[in-house]
Amino acid sequence: MKTMSPADDDRQNPLPSSSGKGPDAGMPLGARRLVLIGGLCVPVGLVAGPYLLGLQLLAVGGVVAVAVALSYGPGRTWFSRWSWLTVAAGALWMAATIAYWGTIVAAADASAPLSGWSTVLFYIGVGGLVIMAAATAGGVLTRYRFRRTAAAAAAARG
Repeated sequence: MKTMSPADDDRQNPLPSSSGKGPDAGMPLGARRLVLIGGLCVPVGLVAGPYLLGLQLLAVGGVVAVAVALSYGPGRTWFSRWSWLTVAAGALWMAATIAYWGTIVAAADASAPLSGWSTVLFYIGVGGLVIMAAATAGGVLTRYRFRRTAAAAAAARG
């Protein structure tokens, strides 16, 4: 009688490329690099932000990079439609944050109240952040469904 470990049993690990190789093995190299760069930008921006206000934007850029990395798609090309939507929404959030920051600095330099545009820019930035988060969640759910479908197909064959 041969005893099998759970790793030897195909039914225990039904993913199509459970060996760690192939296009569906895990997070692609480009996405891993974005997580590394974004993960380093966030704490640097948070620590340096109180000293140089513009460096807080580095933290925003880091969050965008990590969100783009997490929205990767299944298959050979990791940069999916969800990634493009995440990039566009992240760019909108970044541009609105820069413009909002500019209106705050201009009002402080002139010792004047904030203009009406600052509120609009703030809400545009919040909208970009929400869309970016939704696109990242869409990418994660797409990968989850793809892997579940592939696992079900592998279980039906074997």
